[in-house]
Amino acid sequence: MPDPAPLGTPEEFHLMLVDLANEFAPRRFALCEEYGDRLDGGVFAWGLAFPDSALLRHDGRTSTGHFATAESALRLFTRTGRRLHLIWIDTPTPARVDHGVVVPSNRQ
Repeated sequence: MPDPAPLGTPEEFHLMLVDLANEFAPRRFALCEEYGDRLDGGVFAWGLAFPDSALLRHDGRTSTGHFATAESALRLFTRTGRRLHLIWIDTPTPARVDHGVVVPSNRQ
């Protein structure tokens, strides 16, 4: 039985792989920590969310964790008393009004 024919030209095959990678790419997120009552904040950890799991990396301790979801990582670390917020990096957030001031959305 002969080998199957290649899928398109090298350029077409490359574009197919690019589409495949973009379609199944993990979603980036951060767990951001709130200090005081909105006095300051910082990134506690960075993460990648896959359809069946999430990976989290805390730069300060160079530790890595594996979780069922980004939300489960958030729940675990908020149990320590930290005031954390789950922020999806690649998802635009709508503009909102905060104490009468319009806060613009992040832009892609």
